[in-house]
Amino acid sequence: MKIKKIIVLAFFFSLSAPCYLSSQNKLDSLLEKYKDSPDTTKARILNEFCWNNRNKTPQLALKAGEEALKIAQSLNNQKLQAKSLNLMGVVYRNLGNYDKSLSLYKNALRKAEAINDSNQIAYSYNNIGGLFRLEGNNKLALENILKALNVFEKLNDKAGMAFCTINIGLIYSRQQNYIKALEYLNRTITLRDEINDKAGRALALNLIAEVYFEQEQIDLALDYFKEVEKEYTAVDDKKGLAATWAGFGRVYYFKKEYSKAETNIQRALELARRISYLEGQITCLNYLGLINAQLGNFSKADDSFQKALKIAISTKEIYNKISCYKYLTQYYEIKKDFKNALLYTKKYTVLRDSVLNQENIAFVNEMESVNKTERAEKLNTILRKDIELERRQRNYFIIIALLVIILAIIIYGRFRSKKTANVKLQELNAMKDKFFGIIAHDLKNPFNAIFGFTEILMQDFDKLSDEDKLNIIHEIDRSSRNTYKLLENLLYWSISQTGRMEFSPAVINLTEIIKQTFAVFESSAKNKNISFVTNVPERLEVFCDIEMIKTVFRNLISNGLKFTGKGGIVSIKTRRINGTEEITVEDTGVGISDEDREKLFKIGNVSTSKGTDGERGTGLGLILCKEFIERNGGTIWVESETGKGSRFIFTIPAKK
Repeated sequence: MKIKKIIVLAFFFSLSAPCYLSSQNKLDSLLEKYKDSPDTTKARILNEFCWNNRNKTPQLALKAGEEALKIAQSLNNQKLQAKSLNLMGVVYRNLGNYDKSLSLYKNALRKAEAINDSNQIAYSYNNIGGLFRLEGNNKLALENILKALNVFEKLNDKAGMAFCTINIGLIYSRQQNYIKALEYLNRTITLRDEINDKAGRALALNLIAEVYFEQEQIDLALDYFKEVEKEYTAVDDKKGLAATWAGFGRVYYFKKEYSKAETNIQRALELARRISYLEGQITCLNYLGLINAQLGNFSKADDSFQKALKIAISTKEIYNKISCYKYLTQYYEIKKDFKNALLYTKKYTVLRDSVLNQENIAFVNEMESVNKTERAEKLNTILRKDIELERRQRNYFIIIALLVIILAIIIYGRFRSKKTANVKLQELNAMKDKFFGIIAHDLKNPFNAIFGFTEILMQDFDKLSDEDKLNIIHEIDRSSRNTYKLLENLLYWSISQTGRMEFSPAVINLTEIIKQTFAVFESSAKNKNISFVTNVPERLEVFCDIEMIKTVFRNLISNGLKFTGKGGIVSIKTRRINGTEEITVEDTGVGISDEDREKLFKIGNVSTSKGTDGERGTGLGLILCKEFIERNGGTIWVESETGKGSRFIFTIPAKK
């Protein structure tokens, strides 16, 4: 057995020596490679070497960190100094020198705060929190780690966030809050995957395996340890491999496969010793003691437990002593030494409870250390936050209330608009029915007259004198023309309403249009002995649609003739006002009452009226006039009194 142990030791020494020499050679080659580089580059390379070798060759990692710190100090570069101090603090923590580690962390924090380096401030807080965690002071641990996490989240530093979440996961695991522990450890894996950090991922997986082991989900824990072993091997993480092999040993011990358990524990112990991994050594020695106890080798078991307890006492990590007392209790139970089993049970219970008490004491001490001024400031800060919160809540309420009111107004407005639109639609339908009723009636009467006169001609043609025949033909002609005018206006109005009427404004000679229109109505004027009078320049140019303006003049002159008695006058005059032409079509006819004047130009007020010789009119022509004038950018209105004639006045743009 002695020879076997010597062979194992020789084997691991043969592995460790080349590893150290390889790392030393790598450091020497790096220093040689960058000897002519700027000092900041050298310090950065040395810091990277320190970090990458913290678990392989910690002493060499410290050497690199110290060299980096010297360079940073010579440059008075506070940022590099803070980083070097934090990295060396991690190495000393792994070596179990917590006092030295804490001193370095605090020094790093001071330098980072002096230059407001948020990144190193956060790492310092997380590192300090990690030390408090190892010492069992979970209250102060969480306080510092959460400070760090808050900064890292603001910086979106996923690597830093992952260091914090894994620390929090470990705290919850120690408190046996395994659900929260797994939550934070899985969050750590997600963060590590996002930055492709295989070593960080492996550590989180290893801790998840530990959680499942503590929950006695042994097969699941074994699967995780196997996966972790592959990942640690890939990144050459010696500390991780030592922890994983120890995990295998604990699983096989639980399964009572003591030979496999011992093999894995032995190789884990040797590697932990080689890299000065104290926590790993304590775990391995405790389990070697349990394995030997199960095999009846109590002297070897005693030796292992004493070595484990000695190392645990030399460290400041309280959980190391707690685990030693726990395993010693199990050992004496196996030996049937219930007196010592009870002794170590008490030690275990007292120390475990002291961790909980320490958390409460730390909280009280922290509050007591705050002086009155600081307490008042904290109180004022809380009050200010409450006032700000109340103000925000009030503002949110006002905004929400305003939005509700605006929404209600919009909904009510739409309801009113819809209601108004419905009323208007009903009115329009009523107007339409009335309008078409009048139009149908006015179309029917001329046709009745035409049918009547043609029937007389057909039946009594031979009996009628030539004068009677001529009078009948004149009446048929008059009725036909009136009907044609009505249909023409109706057609124009229909086209206008459907938006199909072309609008082509251009410069035209209005004087010529007036002459042409008078010529059209010359015979009608002679029949009633009505005179046409114009007061228009020889060439009056305006800008409008020629077909629309012709329709306007036809309707206005036709109305003038219709409602003017024999011997009357229909006149047209113009005048220039502010870039527009004002045209007045005036007659000496019967005039229009105030009541009827209000009804003009409105589709809903269309009605049949008779001229001085019984001519019929509907008012549709005036509606067309209004639409066409407004389409050309003008306005139209009427001035009239009963018995004093009428003046229809409209404006259109003058020549541009």
